[in-house]
This record gives sequence, structure tokens and C-alpha cells, in this order.
Amino acid sequence: MIGRPYRAAGRDRVAAAALVILTALIPARTWAQSQDPSAAGIQDQQLAAPANTDESKVLGTGASSGSNGEIAPPATPPAPEAAPQATATIPASTDWVQKTQANLIVLDKIYGSARAVSASVGTPFTERFLTITVLACFVRPPGLAPDAAAFLQVTDNKAPAGTPPKFRGWIFQAEPALSGMSDPATDVSVQGCR
Repeated sequence: MIGRPYRAAGRDRVAAAALVILTALIPARTWAQSQDPSAAGIQDQQLAAPANTDESKVLGTGASSGSNGEIAPPATPPAPEAAPQATATIPASTDWVQKTQANLIVLDKIYGSARAVSASVGTPFTERFLTITVLACFVRPPGLAPDAAAFLQVTDNKAPAGTPPKFRGWIFQAEPALSGMSDPATDVSVQGCR
């Protein structure tokens, strides 16, 4: 108990000493400036280049000094020569191609198992207590980066009648987390379409 107030008092003494020193220095500096009139406004004075100085070497290429001593912006570099135009190969069709069967991976998060399922479009299948229906399945055309997308509807078998589906939307093969379903026990991802 005795040591604590002593430490606090020691810190207070150090802070008080620093405050005394700072207040002593600030008036001394302003006093020195008031005694020397040439020190006032020194930053506002324009400085000329020393004698026998080539300003282009000091300022660098492209910069020049104006008549009032200000530095002008660098000269605009010449425009680069036009590069030859690359011809892009555009595939004949950029539309997605519809398929009739989806290859899905159903992950059971409780048991840590994954099962590959091949589901026809419009035919529902049951996984634990969920009914999964593939409503559409598309792939990109051969000229583009490979990807597949399936439009799924997932309903809960234990939910009361009239309950909206747990998930209804697109799932992409290349970006499965883009619109994944939020079921604590099951996850579905697209492996491809045939």
C-alpha cells in the first residue's frame, strides 16, 4: 500500500517537471524571435539560386523556374506510338447451353460425408430430411472458361405445409459460396451438367 502512492507521486513529479521545462522553453523561443526582427517571416522570403548555377541541372529535365522563382510543372511527355491492335477471338456464341442432368455433391455436415448425386432436371430427390429439385442446369459454351450453374429448390420435409423453400436459387460450379444454402446439416454444390 505504501509503495503505490509513492510511485504515483513519482510520476506526478516527473510530469510536473516536464511541464515546467516546456513552459520555460516556449516563452524563450518566442522571446528570441521578438528580439531578432530578421527572423520574423523568414519562411515567406524568396531565395534566389546561387551565382553560377544552371537551374536546369538543379531542377532536373522537364522542369523550369518561372520568373517569380516558382517551379513549373514538368513538360508533358510525348504520346507513345500506337501499338498494333490485337485481334480478339470472339466465340460464335456466348450464351449458356442448357443441359438435362446435373451432377451435384451433397455434403452431410453431421457425419462428414460427401455423396455424388446425378439428378435429372425436374425430378426431386431426398437427402435426409430435405427434398432437392434441380429446376435448370446450364454450362458455358466450349470457347469460354468452363463453368456450370444449376437452379435448385430445397424444401424441408419436416416443415409445415405452405412454408417457403429453404433455398431457391442459382449455385455456380466455379463460385459455390456465391449463393450457397444455409442449412446447418447439409450443403449442396454443383460439379457439372450433362
